[in-house]
Amino acid sequence: MTISLTKEVIPLVEKMIEQAEKLKITVKKIDEATIIDCGINTEGSFSAGLFFTKISLGGLAKVQLNLPISKDNSLLTVQVDTSFPVLATLGCQAASWNINKGDFFGMACGPGRALAKKPSKVFKLLEYQDENEKAILCIESDQLPNEEVIQYLAEKCHVEKKNLFLLMIKTACLVEYVQMAARAIELGIFRLVEQLGYPKERILHAVGTGIIPPMSQDNELSNDRVNNALIYGTKLYLIAKSEQDDNLLELIKKIPSKSSPSYGKKFLDLFNEAGKDFAKFDLTLLAPTEIIVNDIRTGKIYHDGKINLELIMD
Repeated sequence: MTISLTKEVIPLVEKMIEQAEKLKITVKKIDEATIIDCGINTEGSFSAGLFFTKISLGGLAKVQLNLPISKDNSLLTVQVDTSFPVLATLGCQAASWNINKGDFFGMACGPGRALAKKPSKVFKLLEYQDENEKAILCIESDQLPNEEVIQYLAEKCHVEKKNLFLLMIKTACLVEYVQMAARAIELGIFRLVEQLGYPKERILHAVGTGIIPPMSQDNELSNDRVNNALIYGTKLYLIAKSEQDDNLLELIKKIPSKSSPSYGKKFLDLFNEAGKDFAKFDLTLLAPTEIIVNDIRTGKIYHDGKINLELIMD
């Protein structure tokens, strides 16, 4: 594959910098690196959230906000569609690079992950590599990076510090709520490909929708709400091309979050029980709530799961 995730998003990053005031974000230099504050010390905006999300998906997806006209749903949703569902999510959007440096902790996603090959097993699975003189990462943290963090990231991404661009958010900010609601496809691909071992080549196109829960400025409450919305408020539509030996009727039952033994519980309760360690967390729960698969080989549609608004609004 000749697509460069970094090259795809450079124009988006440039637009964010040019339109910083309109997007209610700020741009500053720290140790030569460009820091785009999308919500740590700034208000952010819906538009900034859409930019951030597109960049986190490597520029390979369309992202839009929707306000459903329905008597039983007064919440905003984010819809994502892509014809590169595996690369855009596992290779870019997944926040699977934990950055621990001194007092700094952050979870990084975005195209810079491919430059650093973080985590390496994912890029071996994807058989994908990217090279660019610039590196762009989207990082969730409670603080801006210091010089030690910038030096570390530049080295890992094999770029000069002046070519490092970091989009920063915290848990309780508008951009975080938007980008978290845009992870329905990521959840499904992670479940199918990484956990269930379904061949990535058979997943062709995807549309995902996620609910933005009622927003709060409290970090702990926000962490609970955005993750509950993922578990109980995401819907995924996949177009796949199966092989003769696939049993999609049985496979689809294993994908939704309701297949997890932890289903029905709140995220924060489970996270605290796991000692706030994702290594001890039941990751089978982090799956789309509802899934539809259109198998173009057989022409059949498979459907399982159902949105659970009660566990989002409670």
